[in-house]
Amino acid sequence: MAKPRVRMTDQKATQEQRNRLPTGGGVRERLLAGLPVTERRLQLNGVSTAVLEGGDGPPVVLLHGPGEYGAKWLRVIPNLVTTHRVIAPDLPGHGTSEVFDGPLDADRVLAWLDNLIECTCPTPPTLVGPVLGGAMAARFASDRSERLSRLVLVDTLGLAAFQPMPDFGLALTEFISEPTEDTHDRLWSRCAFDLDAMRTRVGEQWGWIRAYNLDRARTPGLRAAQHSLMDQFGMLAIPPADLARIAVPTTLIWGRYDLATQLPIAQAASIRYAWPLHVIENAGDDPPMEQPEAFLEALRTALGNSGRNAAVITRRQDTRPAWDKIAPGYDRTNTWTQMWIASEGLRRAGLRSGTRFLDVAAGSGALSIPAARLGAQVLATDQSPVMLELLGARARKEGLNIETRVMDGHALELGDDSFDMDGSQFGVMLFPDMPKGIREMMRVIKPGGRVLLHAYGDPHRIEFLVFLIGAVQSVRPAFSGPPMDPPPLEFQLADPGRLHRELAAAGLKDVKVETITETTEHKTGKDLWEWLVWSNPIVEMVLGGMLNLTNDERGVVQQTLERMVRERAGGSDAAKLTNPVNIGIGTK
Repeated sequence: MAKPRVRMTDQKATQEQRNRLPTGGGVRERLLAGLPVTERRLQLNGVSTAVLEGGDGPPVVLLHGPGEYGAKWLRVIPNLVTTHRVIAPDLPGHGTSEVFDGPLDADRVLAWLDNLIECTCPTPPTLVGPVLGGAMAARFASDRSERLSRLVLVDTLGLAAFQPMPDFGLALTEFISEPTEDTHDRLWSRCAFDLDAMRTRVGEQWGWIRAYNLDRARTPGLRAAQHSLMDQFGMLAIPPADLARIAVPTTLIWGRYDLATQLPIAQAASIRYAWPLHVIENAGDDPPMEQPEAFLEALRTALGNSGRNAAVITRRQDTRPAWDKIAPGYDRTNTWTQMWIASEGLRRAGLRSGTRFLDVAAGSGALSIPAARLGAQVLATDQSPVMLELLGARARKEGLNIETRVMDGHALELGDDSFDMDGSQFGVMLFPDMPKGIREMMRVIKPGGRVLLHAYGDPHRIEFLVFLIGAVQSVRPAFSGPPMDPPPLEFQLADPGRLHRELAAAGLKDVKVETITETTEHKTGKDLWEWLVWSNPIVEMVLGGMLNLTNDERGVVQQTLERMVRERAGGSDAAKLTNPVNIGIGTK
C-alpha cells in the first residue's frame, strides 16, 4: 500500500505563472535545444522513426512510456553520453514517429525494435525500458536475449496485470479523455511523489515538457497508438515462464511511491527471478525525471554487470542469501512437519530399498530423510549450502547416509539416466522456470524411472494462509492476500490439471495427479507465526515489503493468531490446520 504523500508548496509556481507556460508548435525543438544528441530519421520495419543519438561507448537503448517520446530522458542523457552511446527513439505512433500501415501488433513492434538495434548498435546494447517500454523490452528479451547485453526495467508494466491505484487510474482516464492543462497536472501529481518540488528542480524546461505532452496527447494518431500498444503489451501480465527465459543480466529500478505499478510487484519479481532491485526514494513512477541523480547511480550499477554468464550467476547466487537466512528457522519449524506428506508421496511412487533417489531443491531434508529411512540411496541437491548443512546434521543424527551437493535445479550437473527416481517437495513448484526444472528431473532418471512432485493446492483452501490473511487484516483491513495475477510461485501448480499437463509436457507417461489433505498442528499463535515466517522468503517480502508492518503491528498480528489458534483448538492441545497438496507422478 502506498504511503501518504508529503507535498511541498512551491511559492514560485503559482497558478497564474503555470497558465503562462508555453503551448503549441515548436516545443519539440525547445526540448532538444542544448541536449548533446543529434536527431535523425530511420525507416525501421516500415515505420518512419525519430531517433536521438549521442555519445560514444557501449550502446544503451532508452525506450519510453505511453504517450511519451525519446526526449523524456533529457534529465539523464547529458550524463549518460559521457560514457555510453545513447539511442533514444520515439516509439511507433509517439513523438514524431509514424504509425504502421496496418495493425500495430506485438510481432511488428518487436520486429521494429530488433531493426532499431540492428541499425544503431554495433554490439548488443543495454535495453532500458520504463513502464510500457519496459513491458516491450521484457518481451523482446524473453524471445531474443542474444540481441542484448543487459536489460533494465524501470517501474515497468507486464510483471502483473495493470491495476493502478484508483486515484491514479481516474487521473489517467481523465487526461486521455480530455487532455487539458488541469488534467495533465492532476495526472502528474499522481505520477510524481512531489510535483511542485520536481517542477522547481526541472526549471523552465518543465514548461516545454508540459506543452509537448499536451500537444502529443491531442494528436489522434498518438491516442490510437497508445491504446494499441497498451493492449498489446501493458495491460496483461507477461507469463512467468516467458520472463524466466530472459537470459541476460536484468535489473529493476523502481520509485518507492509508484501508484501505477506498486513496489511490492517489483519486490516479488526480484525474488522470483533473482533480479537485483534498486528502490529510488522520493519518486513515483518516473525516477529519471524526478530523481535523476539517484536513477543514474542505480543505472550505472546495472551497467557494471557484464557477460551472459552473469545471468546464470545472478540466478544461482542472488537467491541464496534469502534461503540461507531463513534456513535455521525453516529447519526448526517446517522440515519435520512436512515429512508425513513426503512419506505419502514416496509410498505412492513406489520407492523401495536400494533405489537411487535424487531430491531436487531438498531444503533441510523433509523428503530426503523419509526416503533414506526407507533404504534409498539419496543425493540431496539445493541452491542453499546452509540448508544442506542442516540436512546433513539431521541425517547424521539418525545414522543415515545422505550425499548432498549445492546445485541449481534449473541445470542439474548430473548425467542423463543417472537415477531410478527423483522427487521435489515444494521445491520445483517455486522455480522461476518451473517447466525447465521438471524437464531436468525427467532427464536424469532412467527409462522406466519415476518423477515425484509435490505442490500446494487451491490457496483458498490452505488454512495456514487463511489464518495469516485474517490475522493481518486486524491491522490492515483492506489486505486480501498476496497478488494472485499472476499467481505467486507457491501456487503456480495449485491447479491439479496444470500439474498433470506440465508433467506430460516434459515427456513423462502414465501421469497421475492426486490431491490429498495435509494436517499441521500448532499449539500457540507464536508457533504458527514462526512456522509461517520461516517457511519462505516471500512471506517476509509481503509483510515487510508490501505491507511494511511495524513491530507493533506484527505484535497485534501475533496476538490475533493466538486467539485464532485457541479458538480452533477448542480446548485441545493444538489447533489442526488442513492444506490441500497435489502429488504428481510420471514415468519416463
